[in-house]
Formats: sequence, C-alpha cells, structure tokens
Amino acid sequence: MTRLKVKINREYPPIETIRQYQDFGGLMQCHKMYYSTAGIRHMLYNDRKKLIYIVLIIIFLLLLLFADDVSAQAFIM
Repeated sequence: MTRLKVKINREYPPIETIRQYQDFGGLMQCHKMYYSTAGIRHMLYNDRKKLIYIVLIIIFLLLLLFADDVSAQAFIM
C-alpha cells in the first residue's frame, strides 16, 4: 500500500484565480451543443471533419466485422 499525502490546513487560492476558472456560460454552451437535437444537427452539417471521422470509423468497424465472412465465401466457391 502506498501512503497518501493529505494537507489538512491547506491554503486556498486567491478569489481572482477561482473566478478565472468559473465559466458556467461556456460549460452550458458546450452541453447544449452536444446534447441537444439542434446542436447535434449543427455539428453534423457544419463540422464536416467530425462527420467524416465518424463515417470512417463506422466503415472500418464494418470491414473488421465482415472481412472474415467475405474471405470464407471465396474459399467455398
């Protein structure tokens, strides 16, 4: 077992640093972009690079699944 280092009376960062990382508006915008119907539709139609990656991955997976079936049928005939 390893020992954990726990700081009991740890100093908190300054308020300016905490407020710098509080970006709830950007968080909600990303959430709406990827989890709403309009956001997904926007991603598929306007971000062509992501759509191409998704299609290529699906094609590659289908080739992996059905490549053995095609080669087995070639030996039978």
